[in-house]
This record gives sequence, C-alpha cells and structure tokens, in this order.
Amino acid sequence: MNRTELLQFLTKIDLFHFFSREELAAFLDKASEVELAKGAILFHEGDSGQEMYIVLRGMIKVFRGSRVIDIVKPGEYFGEMAIIESQPRSASVAALESSLLLQVPFAVFQEYFSRQPKSLVAMMKTLSQRVRRDLEILGKEYEQINIMVHDMKNLLTPFHLLEVMERTVPGLHGNRYLACMIKSRGDLLTLMENALAQARRLPTDTPIHADSLVQLVVDLQESSWAVHPEIGGRGIRVEVTGDLPEFPFSSLGLCRVLSNLVVNAAQASEAGGLITIALFPQENEAVVKIIDHGHGISDEVQDKVFQPHFTTKPDGNGIGLISCKQIIEEVHGGSLTLESTSGQGATFTIRLPFSARIG
Repeated sequence: MNRTELLQFLTKIDLFHFFSREELAAFLDKASEVELAKGAILFHEGDSGQEMYIVLRGMIKVFRGSRVIDIVKPGEYFGEMAIIESQPRSASVAALESSLLLQVPFAVFQEYFSRQPKSLVAMMKTLSQRVRRDLEILGKEYEQINIMVHDMKNLLTPFHLLEVMERTVPGLHGNRYLACMIKSRGDLLTLMENALAQARRLPTDTPIHADSLVQLVVDLQESSWAVHPEIGGRGIRVEVTGDLPEFPFSSLGLCRVLSNLVVNAAQASEAGGLITIALFPQENEAVVKIIDHGHGISDEVQDKVFQPHFTTKPDGNGIGLISCKQIIEEVHGGSLTLESTSGQGATFTIRLPFSARIG
C-alpha cells in the first residue's frame, strides 16, 4: 500500500476522523508496517507489549486458548488495551490469512491520540461493542452449559439402580466396587447441583468434615484410579511417614484435586512408570506430594501452569490445575506448588492446615 493509498485508507477509520492531513502524515512517519504470513502468531496471551495495531489488509484472529474472541478485519484495530492499561496481553493474536498491519507504538499513541478526546471516545465505543458482543456470546454459552448440566443430572437417574442391586442381588452387599460407583454418582450429583445453584446465583457451601486423608488416598488408589484409562500401566505407590491425624477437609474437593494431579502425572510418565504419593505431617499441616519421573516441565511452562486456559495438551482445556489451586487455597486455606527439572519428572506439593472450619 503506497503512502497516498494509506493516507486515504486511514481517513475512513473512526480514530482518524478528527486528524488533519498534516497530522495523519506525521503520524504515518512514526508508525510502521508489519507483515504476517497466514497462521503466524503476532503475540501470545501474557506477553508484554505496548503497541496497538491497525489492520490494513487480511484478517486477524484474537483468541484465548481454543476460544475465538474476535475476528479483526481491514479498517479495524486491536491491542489498544495493552497501551491503556500497561498490562500484559490479555489474548493471543494470529493471522487467518496473509495480512498487513500498521503498528502504533506507545509513544506515538500518547503523542497523537491522547490529544484527541474524540478519537479516544471512538476507541471507547469500539471497546464497548467488543465487550457487549463478548458478553452476549458468553451468556449464550453459559445458558447452553446449564441446560446440559440439568439434562446430565436427569440422565444420572438410572444409576440409582446400583443401590437396588446392592440390596437385592445376592453377594453384592458391601461390594467395594459397587460402593465406589454409588459414591461417584453422589459426587457427580453434588457437583451438578452446585453448578446449577451458581447459575442461579444462589449461595453454595462446601461441606468440610474431619476425616482421614490417608484413607481417602488409599480408597482412590483401590477404586477409581485402578480403572482409570489414563492411569493404566503406571504404578501408584503410597508412602505415609509419621502419624497423620484426622483433620477437617472437603472429601469431594480433595478427590478432585488428587485425581487431577495423579492423572497429569500418569500422562507425563511412560508406560510402566511409577507415581509416588507421599503423605506426612509437618508442624500444623498435612503435606501431600505427587511425584512422577516423566519428562518434567520446563521453566517457561512452570511459570504458566496455574494460569487459566493454559495447556500443553492438544486436547486440553487448561482448567484442571487452576481448579486444583482454587480448591486447595480458597476452600482449605492451603497451598499448591510445583517443582520440576526438565527431563527428571515433576513434584506437586499440597499443604493443608489441620485447623479449618467444620461444616
């Protein structure tokens, strides 16, 4: 695009409606063009950067994880939030086709747009439209999820037959596998009830009772972990050191956390690999370490594993570890940390205080 075409192009964009031709020419002298090949990434979510971009040609995808937030077309712009807030990028950007962008550095933005209140108003209108559109999409997605949760709850009804079988079929009373399935059905119903309650903005409570953490781990090892397809072919060794007393915790919450971490450890391990779960008391808290001997986690990835929607798995959604962290920190007042050396496995450490409210 030659300079005359570019000047004419910019006059059609709302940001520049109030610029004189001389101001536009001076602005162009300080901005620069950036070419992107189809599929090229301009920046990732969390990257630093204080430039905004105007699309001159092509089409740009703004996304977070697998979710597309916006498609930016010629004459539209993006990246202005990093300038306004001076924060890391809130989303990733890639070219859907061969594209040409005009890059506007922070200093140029400050020099030209900060002196043009009408341009800032135009920018705020664009931001408002994006937020409104995003909220509408989120609202529809949220409604569909609630419908599915409601229907899934109804589909669980036949699983009440498990209790009928336990009472009526000879030899099944007290069967531990049947008991595991009955408990899992109850846990699923609880999670679904909580999800529907949150959708209606009703208060939900997490029951916390004094129980044995060691017994919880052993029960998981002998039941659901023994048949989990992602764990199969890996050994699980439970090591208990010292006298770990009963203390208050959410049984369902810790089942979710431990299962997430053990499945992750199994996925990081070779077939036949060993996963160690070490439990021991330390001062006024219980410590649980989930240790694998897999390929490890690089320093760069370690800095991001607890970020929402970050994942290194092709089919992952990036919510497992953030869910674990919320349960440990917000429900139990504990901590969840990671230590890893690339090529030497990883260790997730859970710390749970012995003192907690009992519900």
